[in-house]
Amino acid sequence: MTDIGKLVLFTGYYSMDGVPGAFLSIDTVERRSMVPGGATPSLMTETISISINVSMDGKSCTTYSFSEGATFDGVTLSIPGRLTLDFVRRYSGGRLASFSGRIGSVNVAGVTYYNQVPLRAFVGDYYDVQTARKVLSITPDLVLLFDFEMFMNSSGALREVHSYDYTPAMFVLKFSDARSMPPNAFTLMLGTAAKNGLACSIQGGGTPRLAVSILPFDRKLNS
Repeated sequence: MTDIGKLVLFTGYYSMDGVPGAFLSIDTVERRSMVPGGATPSLMTETISISINVSMDGKSCTTYSFSEGATFDGVTLSIPGRLTLDFVRRYSGGRLASFSGRIGSVNVAGVTYYNQVPLRAFVGDYYDVQTARKVLSITPDLVLLFDFEMFMNSSGALREVHSYDYTPAMFVLKFSDARSMPPNAFTLMLGTAAKNGLACSIQGGGTPRLAVSILPFDRKLNS
């Protein structure tokens, strides 16, 4: 596993001791793109970008890109001349991971209650609560199929999303409709909805819509 792949596991927001509001966050964005394979199935490429955000006073923040000389061996995150932090994943009282070390010349320590959630946690079919139509499918291979016409009150077919970004700390998908001019952007906020299973708030073409993996009983009767 690469350094950046190891650090993905520690994605999250860490509150720091000392000053109220002080924090360190590890922000991950996963970009997946489908590369047409001609006579063969499409291939998926994946790139991961990580930024490390540091606020020592809770009022201002400095951002470092992992690609600018950072290293992480699974324990020690190092940005030469900026910080050296040791991370450990250990559950205690709701805390999932912690770190200690130095930022600049200051000794620091922090903990997080957050956990990154992989897109695989949301694999399934999603049905629009208003129309009872299937509007989104996330396959086990992490291919997205989406009804780009769902806000047009027309019965659109699911189409493959050619490229999308996923933020595992926020459970958010972002992509655009390459066929529209200018491209219409969509933001999908993933989560759960009790007895309705998986849920997705869809924004990008009007009033946000809710899709779930199990429709409410009255919607099933009308579908």
